[in-house]
Amino acid sequence: MKFQIVFLVLSALFIRNSNATLRCYACSFSSSETDQSCLTINDRTRSVDCPFRYCTIIRQEFLDPAGRISSFMRGCDDHPDHLNHEITDDTFRTFYRACTNDLCNIGNGIEPVVGGNLSPTPPYIGENLLVPGTGGSVAVKSSLFVLVSAMIINHIYRYVVFYLLYYYFHHDLIEHITT
Repeated sequence: MKFQIVFLVLSALFIRNSNATLRCYACSFSSSETDQSCLTINDRTRSVDCPFRYCTIIRQEFLDPAGRISSFMRGCDDHPDHLNHEITDDTFRTFYRACTNDLCNIGNGIEPVVGGNLSPTPPYIGENLLVPGTGGSVAVKSSLFVLVSAMIINHIYRYVVFYLLYYYFHHDLIEHITT
């Protein structure tokens, strides 16, 4: 019985630690803010353990005045809208960047980021279709749901491991004292 509990605990720890997470820079900037530190990476730029597949940058510039940044975000996503694309509409030019290596979402967002296997095979030569009202809040809600779910699962996992270790050592101690 003791061997089975130890084996179960060690297996759970191995399986949990085998799922390596991606490290990504995470920050944001809006044209209404004065703090522009997110636009350049430095020693104080926050990085996070990302449970998703891609590190991302989304840079949105006004067309008038040209080049003025409306918003800028570094983060992570499991299914980004675009990997490395530039989309222009009547008001904005938006740069979408994605990569799959640790801390690869560096740069100004204009140049494509590198890192990982991102290119479709064969290369896609078509145009992107923008449909108003898609994406956005749905992606935020699903990301929030995944984050909260991961936190709950992590809490439950820690409780189960603690209980199993407590039971194993407590049971072993009682057997040792009574014999």
